[in-house]
Amino acid sequence: MTRVLIIDDEPDVRDSVGKLLAKAGYDVHVLATAAAGLEVYQKFGADLVITDVIMPEQNGVDLIRALRVVGGKVPVIAISGGGNFGASNYAPGAITTTAFLAAAQKVGADAVLTKPFEGRELLDLVRDLLVRAGSSPN
Repeated sequence: MTRVLIIDDEPDVRDSVGKLLAKAGYDVHVLATAAAGLEVYQKFGADLVITDVIMPEQNGVDLIRALRVVGGKVPVIAISGGGNFGASNYAPGAITTTAFLAAAQKVGADAVLTKPFEGRELLDLVRDLLVRAGSSPN
């Protein structure tokens, strides 16, 4: 079964995304912090990681950077609330959602989504990334 890690400090987001993917047939593991997500990835691996980018203690950009070191090519979807995304909006040191999502993409996120997003949009993106990575999309 395809394992997906969901890392988000917001319980409602974590739970709703987890339920959506579990209903679609994925083996879902939800975690509240980047440190916990990295630890679970290192112990058990994953076929895909979905991470929030704006979290306390360690942000998702740092998590993606660490995943690229230990996890190589695992597909990563970065998510964050609000705003429109465009890589051209990236500005070093900025703390806007668009800057965080652009930074996530620059360090290796395969895709980004702004919250709120449609369930179908996420499911299609998960399936597409898994197919590109050579994993079974369920």
